[in-house]
Amino acid sequence: MTDPTDHTGPDNARSAADDANRSSTEPTTAAPDLLPNLQDDLPPVEPPSARFIAQLFLVPALIVGVTVGLVFLFSASGPKARDWQTLVVNLGRDNTHRRGRAFHDLAQLLNSGQTTETGTPLQQHPPLASALAELTTRTLKQAPSPEEQADHLQQCVLLVRLLGLVDVPETTLPVLATALAPVRDVAIRQAGLQATAAAGKRALDRDASIDPASILAHLTTILSGTEQDLRRDATVAMGIFASDSTREQLAQLLTDGDPIVRYNAAISLVRQGDMAGLSVFRGTIQAAASNKTAFNLSEPKTQAEIEEFEQRWLLLQLTLKAVGNVAGDLSSDDRSAMADLVTPLTGDEIPARIRIDAKRVLLKLQ
Repeated sequence: MTDPTDHTGPDNARSAADDANRSSTEPTTAAPDLLPNLQDDLPPVEPPSARFIAQLFLVPALIVGVTVGLVFLFSASGPKARDWQTLVVNLGRDNTHRRGRAFHDLAQLLNSGQTTETGTPLQQHPPLASALAELTTRTLKQAPSPEEQADHLQQCVLLVRLLGLVDVPETTLPVLATALAPVRDVAIRQAGLQATAAAGKRALDRDASIDPASILAHLTTILSGTEQDLRRDATVAMGIFASDSTREQLAQLLTDGDPIVRYNAAISLVRQGDMAGLSVFRGTIQAAASNKTAFNLSEPKTQAEIEEFEQRWLLLQLTLKAVGNVAGDLSSDDRSAMADLVTPLTGDEIPARIRIDAKRVLLKLQ
């Protein structure tokens, strides 16, 4: 028998469920009243102004631009702001980093074309040459301890190289001559040879005379030795002295066993107007034309063969360039004979780089 007060029956359960469903699906009456209030509380959305956008990008760009400009300004004007006297003093410091920075700044200053207050090019400023020569002489005479030898060697090499940037030969050449002495380290001697050649070439370009008395004996000693790299650089250095004795020694080197020494001697003679050096050019071109497989990139296998191949390739390119440079100074017979030698190097079987160089030379020889 069912209790009339019992509300857990099936009908009452379904009725409660229906009421719950209706209440969950029917909208509340409070929501429409709340939404307008929430919308009134939100701030209005406005697009950014053009001024704001400009500030967003322009201000950072200006900051970066000013920073880069200041860095460039200080880097460009750094060596100018520091006088050469201060740089020379710093070259003699014990601090390796300060010496290295001073070397960089002074080299940049000498190559920048700066002049003194009187208008003298800094490269040709006698007080600078004297100060640098004195410091180099004093440094070369020092006897460092075993722990300081590496640092001392680096300092000597840097100073000798700087002397090669100074165009006061009556002051710098005697010091460079002492750097070539047999008692010096090979690195110092090589730096001295390269500095001599560089300074001598600039002297020739400005038609200045150079007295070879202080240095010629050292060059002769090196050329009679067995140090391959030193002999090659000594040949170039000797080529800056236009005298009968130096031309005679260069002519003897045209038959040297080292092909690079032969080339350096030949180009030195040709630059002085002595066409005896053409014999070396002819020999190099003839050897290349008669052995075309010598420039086959797949031929060299060992490291020694690769080095020989690279040297042979470089010498041929330098020789072709040299012939093109002197083509206008050759007689018609010499131009015709040289053209006959170069023509085989224009064939399709020749590597493209050499073939192109050979065709350019032929145009100049015609």
